[in-house]
Amino acid sequence: MKVALLVVVAGCAGSAPSDGSPADPAGPPPSVYVFDPTTTPVPTASLDDIRGALQDALDRTMTIDVAPVEAAYDQAMFGSTSQCPYVYASPQGSYWYDSCTADDGTRFDGYVFAYSGTAVPDPYNPGMLDDYWYAYGGATVVDADQHQLELAGNAVAYKVYSDDFAYYLTQINGTFSWNGPQAKGTWLEDGLDPDLTLTTQVVPSIGAASVLLDGGFGGLSGGWAVAYDHNAVADASIGGLCPDELSGTVGVRAPDGTWYDIQFQGWDGLDPSYDASACDGCGDVYYQGESIGQACVDLGTLKTKAVSQW
Repeated sequence: MKVALLVVVAGCAGSAPSDGSPADPAGPPPSVYVFDPTTTPVPTASLDDIRGALQDALDRTMTIDVAPVEAAYDQAMFGSTSQCPYVYASPQGSYWYDSCTADDGTRFDGYVFAYSGTAVPDPYNPGMLDDYWYAYGGATVVDADQHQLELAGNAVAYKVYSDDFAYYLTQINGTFSWNGPQAKGTWLEDGLDPDLTLTTQVVPSIGAASVLLDGGFGGLSGGWAVAYDHNAVADASIGGLCPDELSGTVGVRAPDGTWYDIQFQGWDGLDPSYDASACDGCGDVYYQGESIGQACVDLGTLKTKAVSQW
């Protein structure tokens, strides 16, 4: 997209000339700068770099789960006592708001709401069960071994399931860090910075899944980041009309801060008139509105890891 930019800079009306002549009440004439509309934006990243960054993001997306946050929080709370922090308990979960040092030296500062349940009958879906873990707050906990937990935001893991079907919601928004052993081999150790919502439906008997991606995360190799915008894909065995390509547009940010949009033509799960001939696994890449080529990615790892949640 070529955009003409007009910037007008006007002087202060009524200023007196240096030669002592009467001031011009209209002020000096404006100076005008017009951006050359024939200039084409030049990308700073190659198509291979853009495709590689997006493939890296897709391969790692389903590894961003709540499990390491839950494990880190449980370990950080291990040193708590009945009074430090003082925990308000309810049938649904717990809440604490405190600044204190426990007997073993664990230091608590901030507040956290934490709720959990396992195999709870789902009130809205007869025959289904719920597992969930939820934490929300702003807190720093330093345990007796000097491992530090930073929790600033919310982390949600929610599963509704029966013998042959499961629905998963994973939501991580904010800042989370933990340098204890529970982070080893997880996205916490890798320093990823998610603001991400993942919704998946899995039929394990046929190894099929549908996935909906929203939000994104930074910290990818080389300093890249990804931004999803309600991008969907579903296996053909559960009705997906384009199992090899995402719907919608995905943004990737290069280390220098420039953004690239990859526009895919996959099925969004809603349009019954979708033309499956557009499904080729490739998206059109744009930089500042200008098409610069195509990027083709593989969704195999994304869907395999979605099924493996079961």
